[in-house]
Amino acid sequence: MVRGELPNGMRVIVKRNRLSPAVAVRLCLHTGSVHDPAGREGLALTTSALLEEGTRKRTGAEISEMIDFLGAETGASVDKHSTLLLGSMMRGDLDAILKLFVEMLIEPVFPARDLEKVKGQLIGDLREDENDTRSVAMKALQTILYGRRHPYGRPGGGTVRSIRCLARRDLVAFHNGRYYPRGAILVIVGDVNEREALRKATSVFRRWKGDGPAEPPDVPDAAPMKKTVVRVKAMADKTQNDLALGFVGIRRLDPDFHAAVVLNQVLGAFGLGGRLGGRIREEEGLAYYVYSAIRPSVGPGPFVIRAGIHPDHVGRAVRLVLEEIDRIRERRVSRRELDETKRYLIDSLPLRLETNEGIAAFLLNEEYYGLGPGYLTRYREELTSVTAADLLRVAGRLLSAERFALSVAGPPLPAPVEESIASLSV
Repeated sequence: MVRGELPNGMRVIVKRNRLSPAVAVRLCLHTGSVHDPAGREGLALTTSALLEEGTRKRTGAEISEMIDFLGAETGASVDKHSTLLLGSMMRGDLDAILKLFVEMLIEPVFPARDLEKVKGQLIGDLREDENDTRSVAMKALQTILYGRRHPYGRPGGGTVRSIRCLARRDLVAFHNGRYYPRGAILVIVGDVNEREALRKATSVFRRWKGDGPAEPPDVPDAAPMKKTVVRVKAMADKTQNDLALGFVGIRRLDPDFHAAVVLNQVLGAFGLGGRLGGRIREEEGLAYYVYSAIRPSVGPGPFVIRAGIHPDHVGRAVRLVLEEIDRIRERRVSRRELDETKRYLIDSLPLRLETNEGIAAFLLNEEYYGLGPGYLTRYREELTSVTAADLLRVAGRLLSAERFALSVAGPPLPAPVEESIASLSV
């Protein structure tokens, strides 16, 4: 594996994988939805969606035709903190795709006609989300946990109103101010000569100019819940309630990260949903699905428990979730359960590294968070060192059956159930 930094501040990582003639490319910019101006939520997403719709050299149709001719795949995505360009191609087409990426980054034209088309698609997606109980529950939970002023409480995908307000000049200004090479990370994985690929990238990207912060954006802390807050959204023509119960979690670089990963697996991710799945779905038969998930990121991402429940059983299911939270906070995990969970996490990692795409994603994450070379070995060591006492401590820090956010969306709840849910916030 070779690494290099270009004169413009862009970092490049190339790793050879002889097992496949294909190549995976990931290009990450420190530009995400946290940079959307107030009232223009969804701007980062819309800007990225227009990159393939035309440059000064090629129309969107010509770009699509070129990609199809090469048998390649390309795309762009946006999260809270970054914009990601993705590509998958045969080894001989790497140079062509890198040159296309540079065009898209330096010379996008944001055609007004295509902008309206993309805005229509995004608004359509938002309308679908408004009718999706899972999406409604999760968006409400984010608002409860972080509030409207925190970047994580704002809708990264925008709103119908904010998307409608976007004009071409907004995209041009956002691109001019936020698309720059300093700190950008390019990862190339596949059957390539590493030094030759590094030279290609250096040659192709040297004309990309611009300056800005070289590190991920600062994200403020978020206060933990001081009391329980419950929101219930009744939705017509639904048969299932989806609930999201959550807490403000931790940052990716928090010293408790690895213990939190193990904690989450034990609580609601191992096997068919960890303890939550075993108790609520398998033993009690109350849930269509139930699981927990953590989202450590640049900022303190949420720790969330999700479940799909029949309206009659929502109250009972929430009580059982809280019982499992109390149990994992108060009683040590058995040695067998802890060892099985850690073994699963360690043994499953190689499966994620079997493809060029998986390797590229891992290397990008390693570089993005400054984890340093050799993190794969340290990751295993960190997981292995997690103890039952660590889980008790971290569960006590992150989880509470008395102070949490709960959002429920779906058909109207029976009166006794709704009263029992509302009583949790008293």
